Amino acid sequence: MKHDILESMISISLRAGSLVQHHYQSREFGVSIKKDKHDLVTDIDRESQRIIKEELQKRFPDIPIIGEEDNQIIKNEHAFIIDPIDGTLNFVKQIPFFTISIGYWKKNHPVCGVVYDPLRNDLFYARKDQGAYQNGKEISVLSLENNRPILASDWGHEPKLYQKNINILQKLMKVDRYLFRFLGCASLAICYVGAGILDGYWHYQLSPWDMAAAVLIAQEAGAIVTNIKGEQFDLWGKSILTTSPAIKKDVQKVFASID
Repeated sequence: MKHDILESMISISLRAGSLVQHHYQSREFGVSIKKDKHDLVTDIDRESQRIIKEELQKRFPDIPIIGEEDNQIIKNEHAFIIDPIDGTLNFVKQIPFFTISIGYWKKNHPVCGVVYDPLRNDLFYARKDQGAYQNGKEISVLSLENNRPILASDWGHEPKLYQKNINILQKLMKVDRYLFRFLGCASLAICYVGAGILDGYWHYQLSPWDMAAAVLIAQEAGAIVTNIKGEQFDLWGKSILTTSPAIKKDVQKVFASID
C-alpha cells in the first residue's frame, strides 16, 4: 500500500500530540538539561520522537529522518525533519504554547509541512504549491489596512544574541507602529504569521527542526520568508525573518541596520 506523505505526517503528528497533551495535563514526566539550564529535554520529547520516527520509517523506509533528540545530527537534503515537542520549556513550565512539528524537505526545498498544537487542537499543514491550511480551512496573511502590526520573536539560548534582540526592539519601537509578543515556540509563531494572527516573526538562532514545517506553511499562506538579513532563507542557516508582504520592506530596513 502506497502512503500519501502529507496525510501520513498529519496522522502521525496527531498521535504524538495525544501523548504530549496527556502528559502535559498529568504532569507526569522526567526532565533533564541538555546544554544549558534553559535547554531542557523530557522523556516525553524522546517518546514522541520515537513514535514519529517508527511510524515514518514503517511507511517511508527510504526517506532519512532528522530529529531534534538524535544523538548525532547529519545534514541531509532529502529527509523528514522533526521536532517532537517544539517549546519544551513551555511544556515543562505549563505555558500552553508548544507543538509537534514534521517537515519533509527534498533537494533543500520544503515539500510538505505539519505543525500541530495539541492543546488547542490546531492543525496547520501545507503542501508545496497547494496552499496552507488550519483545521481544513485555507489561511492567508493579513492585509493590515487598519491594524497595527504585531511582531514576535524569542530570546533563544545564546546570551550573546540578547543584545541584538534588544537593539532590534529599540529600533522597531522608535517607529511607533509595532506591537510585540514572545511565545517561546518558533513553529507556532511562524504558522501564526501565515494565519494572519501575527504579522512577523524573527529569530537569530534556530535549528532546522524548529522551522522545517512552519516555513512552508507561512510561504504557502503568502508570507515572505528570508534570513535575518533579508537574504534567501536557508534551513541550515539558523536565522529567520518572516513577515506579511505589507510590512516586508519597512521591517527588513530595520534589520539591515543592525550589525
